[in-house]
Amino acid sequence: MAIGHKLFEPDEIRKTINVIKPEGELFEVRCLEANGKKVYSGYFKSPESLIDQLCRLNSTDSNIYITLGKVKEDCYSREQREKFVMNAKNTTNDNDIVGYKWLFIDVDPQRPAGVSSSDEQLHKAKERGNQIYVFMKNLGFNDPVTALSGNGIHLLYRIQIANNEDNKKLVKGCLAALDMFFSDDELKIDTTNFNPSRICKLYGTMARKGSNTEQNPHRLSHLLSEGSREPTDRIYLEKLVSLIPEKQEKPQKYNNYNPKEFDLEDWLQRFYIRYRKSSYSDGIKFILEECPFDSNHKGKDACIFQTRSGAIGFHCFHNSCSDKTWQDVRKLFEPDAYEKRQQEYERKIYSRQPVIQRPIQSIVPVQGNPVFFTARNILDLQVPEERFVKSGIADIDKKLRGLKKGYVTIMSGLRASGKSSVISEMTLDAVESGNNVGIFSGELAPKNFMRWMDLQAAGRGYTEPTQFEGYYNVTRKYKEQIAEWLGQHFFLYNNDYGNDYRAVAEQFEKAIVEKKLDLLILDNLMAFNILCLSDNKFEAQTAFILDMQRIAKKHNVHVLFVAHPRKAMGFLRLDDISGTADLGNAVDNALIVHRVNNDFKRLGKQMFGWNDNNPLFESTNVIEIAKDRDGGTMDYFVPLYYETETKRLKNSPAENKIYGWNKSDDGFYNVEQGEIPF
Repeated sequence: MAIGHKLFEPDEIRKTINVIKPEGELFEVRCLEANGKKVYSGYFKSPESLIDQLCRLNSTDSNIYITLGKVKEDCYSREQREKFVMNAKNTTNDNDIVGYKWLFIDVDPQRPAGVSSSDEQLHKAKERGNQIYVFMKNLGFNDPVTALSGNGIHLLYRIQIANNEDNKKLVKGCLAALDMFFSDDELKIDTTNFNPSRICKLYGTMARKGSNTEQNPHRLSHLLSEGSREPTDRIYLEKLVSLIPEKQEKPQKYNNYNPKEFDLEDWLQRFYIRYRKSSYSDGIKFILEECPFDSNHKGKDACIFQTRSGAIGFHCFHNSCSDKTWQDVRKLFEPDAYEKRQQEYERKIYSRQPVIQRPIQSIVPVQGNPVFFTARNILDLQVPEERFVKSGIADIDKKLRGLKKGYVTIMSGLRASGKSSVISEMTLDAVESGNNVGIFSGELAPKNFMRWMDLQAAGRGYTEPTQFEGYYNVTRKYKEQIAEWLGQHFFLYNNDYGNDYRAVAEQFEKAIVEKKLDLLILDNLMAFNILCLSDNKFEAQTAFILDMQRIAKKHNVHVLFVAHPRKAMGFLRLDDISGTADLGNAVDNALIVHRVNNDFKRLGKQMFGWNDNNPLFESTNVIEIAKDRDGGTMDYFVPLYYETETKRLKNSPAENKIYGWNKSDDGFYNVEQGEIPF
């Protein structure tokens, strides 16, 4: 009995051959009967010859496949040349393939063997195929040929690599990586499709598994898209394979971290990280409720993987987090995870050195200055004059009376929370109130730092839009006036002279004396090389903060420095600031800058019981007074309002500061007739 058109569609087969085997390329087609007793094989070079032979084939329930690799021309001389031969002695094997032409990705619903997929399962396979397409596109792969296999989704990426063991291992690794990312209990990436002579569904033929029922119907396979004609370069296959975690995790030389001894699931539960557990061919994956680095990345966006060998990996499918690794995740919750063993090792090494006996320090009383004060002594003590540098942020100047000279303030905040805007605006307001400011900006070049400050100093009436959306500029005329006004009141450290803390601190101490600085801003702690203070990071940070206190008190200057938070989970608190606890304990004031986004609102409601009508939610940024040594203020939130044109964080939406460089402005915007500023 001839197969006839009930089992294939000639036009669909023509389309498939023209895309997958164009220009007379040799290919083998195999027809596998359901009972497995008969296999028909034929070698062809044209779709017409193939269709003619399919019509002649005496079979009723075959599933029909085609070779994907480039077949050696010698195979065309086998007995099944331009015809089908039942149970032919020789069919295409790996040695008959010149090279790989396709990376073959089969997204197959998980179901009992010998059963066609349901419509719901096929719909889920399409969704997963779309996710894979986006993922591969972001990695750099060219567009694939896509097809409905009848039971699942196929993505065929055009490649051009030789048939050898290295490339076989490479293709196998690609499928293993995709299996790790995209397989779960519902859908599976077939990891067996790596051998060079792999056969694939011949699109345009019926997929016949089990009985043809309404719930699990037989379907015609067909192409969905023809993809790019350009092969994807080998480097992108290597890039994909590189995403698989290494067999042995070695975050540091001496920490002796053994992933086999690490209970990943217990760790996730200990830090209240919500997840859904699933499996894949080589291990277990924990699909996170939300990405640790950005809570907007939800669903199946972020996963932690653990292979059978114990290696652990992390991946978020969003570009902004794509560079994050498992080590980054762990350090987010355990900043010292990869340092404790290192320190233990060092202590063992150093403990072998002879103990140096330090001389006992004796206190020598000075006449008129008692070792212990009585209440009367304290009453008669002279109170030093207090001086403050105005920050320009109304509520901070009200609550803290400004930035007190002789004190140290730490400022922290998540990325893009507005710290840089606050710093440069504080500088302008300090100069406006007659103070001199010195700044270390370890991460910004002078031009970039000044561009931001020029916008803030100019004000909205003196900025102009550029060809780039959201990007504004100040004309040179106004920049010159601003520079003249800042004059000898503003001093920015030249980063060309390095970031060694001792050397930089020495220069700033000279500047404090010579230039009579009132405010010293250091942005940020991480930009300094503080190992000159101690080989141990935490001891170095302690020495840093003690030196800040010394400089502030000795020279009666206010020191404000920035330190990044060490983790980004939950509502950012003082304890989350990076480094030793001395940072939070030793400073006089602590400010935390928050960006008012969905996380801020959600976590604020959880922690402080705020409701949806909280006025803070109407602002764009918030500065929290987290510590105030003098007044005891804490958990006090100051709303600010960001202005795109000027980069200013304003005390109110209507505020329009006029700085001293501007001698003529009356506070109103200059606008063309008929235009209204918003």
